Amino acid sequence: MARRRPNGTGTVTKRKDGRYHGRAYALTPTGERVRVSVYGKTWDEANDKLNEVMRETRAGNPVKREVVKLGDYLDYWCGQVAPSQVRPSTLASYETFIRLHIKPRLGSKRLDRLTPTDIRGFLRVMSTEPGRHGKPLSPRSVQYLHAILRNVLQHAMREELLVRNVARLVQVPTGQPREVQPLTQQEVSALLTAARGRRLYAAYVLMLAVGLRKGEALGLRWSDVDLDARTLRVRSTLQRLNGELHISAPKTSRSRRTLVLPRACVVALRWQRLRLRDEQSAAGRVWDSNGPIFVTGEGRPTEPRNLNRDFYALCKKAGITRHVRVHDLRHTCATILLSQGVDPRVIMDTLGHSTIGMTLNTYAHVLPAANRAAAAQMDSALDGWRQS
Repeated sequence: MARRRPNGTGTVTKRKDGRYHGRAYALTPTGERVRVSVYGKTWDEANDKLNEVMRETRAGNPVKREVVKLGDYLDYWCGQVAPSQVRPSTLASYETFIRLHIKPRLGSKRLDRLTPTDIRGFLRVMSTEPGRHGKPLSPRSVQYLHAILRNVLQHAMREELLVRNVARLVQVPTGQPREVQPLTQQEVSALLTAARGRRLYAAYVLMLAVGLRKGEALGLRWSDVDLDARTLRVRSTLQRLNGELHISAPKTSRSRRTLVLPRACVVALRWQRLRLRDEQSAAGRVWDSNGPIFVTGEGRPTEPRNLNRDFYALCKKAGITRHVRVHDLRHTCATILLSQGVDPRVIMDTLGHSTIGMTLNTYAHVLPAANRAAAAQMDSALDGWRQS
């Protein structure tokens, strides 16, 4: 059982690098009562240092604030703060960006001496100089780095380690968003024809027809679908985190949604259910009516990376030579719905977008055709009124 300090005397926690981090409120030379940090190789060493801080502050003696480097504070933030605020997949992404980009260039700087110039220079280097893969980070990744720094420094302000958040003083260019390139009608037809009979055929149909994300499709269980009522509930997502597969809740409340299934989805899911029942019967396993819909031949959940590999092989079989991602099936779904005149708000609900602006901004390239159709309908209505 982890050792704990008495209430009101600070905390000592173990860092990822094996050291121990003690934190408590103390009196500084300026007369302010702020939170200070101490570090030790063992719990006892950090605890003794923290006890000394508390003795000094109880005696009314100002305690010199220990230097906190940004790298150390990032470790603390990732280990103690962020896990209670973000999803595991988001935390894993934060940790990767911090480890690969922020700590190597800014980690040794003192937290209280960071300047807007430091942040601005770091982001400029990330966006202009070749990185690990021989090219600069994308504008989206640079924005992500800026957001991480802004969040971390804002928390440091709340803990009275900083008087201002210098990252908020830095503006980051938005850059050009990646243009959505949905599949053409011919590519969709070729893809579905090539996919028939494959283990993941129904997954591709769902991503194309109702815009499921990859993790949402792989996280589906048979209890989430009612084939007679033609409904599907999105309640979970499958992701690989820290080397293990995890089922977690969708990212936002909007992502938790109930969809009406087109007939093509019902047919594909019925075929999938029959296939799995035959497989499990042949293997001597009992049919699990609450089990995952998309499993391996051994009955385990499908690895997301294996779906990617299968999709790229499928594109090659279908004769699609340009680079297409699994996520482009979701984009194709939205594009088809918009081109058919479906209300953007209905599409927002189908895709699980958090705002209507996200839907309209992402698929603005489809709207001109829809606008022309609306104008034609208005012309028809006005002609009818003039003749009446």
